[in-house]
Amino acid sequence: MAVSSRKIGYDEVEHRDLHFELSPDTVPRHWLGNNPWLTHWLNGILAPVPEGERWVMHSARAQLDKLDDPSVRKAAIGFIRQERTHAREHDVMNDIVIGHGIPLDEAEKLFVRIRSLMEKHMSDDMQSAMGAAFEHFTAIISSIMLRHPEIFDDTPPELAAMLYWHFVEETEHKSVSFDVFVDSVGGGARGYVMRISAMALATAIFVPMLHGNWLYFLWKDKQLLRPVKAAQAAWTLLVKPGLARKPFISEYLPFYKPSFHPWDEDNRDYIHAWKRAYNESGDTLEAYYAYREWHARKHDRANTAPWPVDLVREDEPRSAA
Repeated sequence: MAVSSRKIGYDEVEHRDLHFELSPDTVPRHWLGNNPWLTHWLNGILAPVPEGERWVMHSARAQLDKLDDPSVRKAAIGFIRQERTHAREHDVMNDIVIGHGIPLDEAEKLFVRIRSLMEKHMSDDMQSAMGAAFEHFTAIISSIMLRHPEIFDDTPPELAAMLYWHFVEETEHKSVSFDVFVDSVGGGARGYVMRISAMALATAIFVPMLHGNWLYFLWKDKQLLRPVKAAQAAWTLLVKPGLARKPFISEYLPFYKPSFHPWDEDNRDYIHAWKRAYNESGDTLEAYYAYREWHARKHDRANTAPWPVDLVREDEPRSAA
């Protein structure tokens, strides 16, 4: 891997011990675009986040004594602190969504069972490889959301501010689990085989779990038979901007290259826009608004509607952009 890619992200990792005052008002039942299909798609991703964060913390902590590079060790400690805070704040969000009658707790329990099996049957090195794989998924999701803030046009800004803090920090530390694995296990054929095997297994876990959670939440919310909302979600996920389609080739598949490194995609300009505003104001809401302004200037978005008008009926009006 290129040394330039390996080193650029370490100075970005910064722990911010933030508490967000979320409530049922700031996390409504259908908080993403007032669309249950889109909301539960992202709920399906976020449901296992608290336990997932705790697991990758554990996998990194178990490797600390094997790390010779002090910069990797320092970044790993910052990563662990960040993930601890992410887990705490997403516990709060999940509890609110559960209060709306959406069974995120059942999805969490499923992931706990999966995590317990991995901890029981996998070595520390293989768990480290799995941590690198799962963190690649979170880096992809964060990159998508940083590029497409228009998806959150109708999300309460207090919730969007919390999510963008998380997207920024996931991007800050997107190479840490990968480098912890490489430094603790070593490169070469063995490390590569472990890495791609872990990604194949992580994919076999993540993709069915996401889709199972999504459909289960829609069913429990009595929203499966909402064709217009489903069409709107399909347009957003598969067509424009194609949240679930475009990243597969451009961001997921490169992980399988022997020379891959997470910072081969250098998207620091996106997180720096948020960080500059946060460092000036100390306010995540101000940072979110400033990020949206910066993004609009960067991309000159005249129309931020995530789906075309002809998918909307009069009884299901499009949310204002």
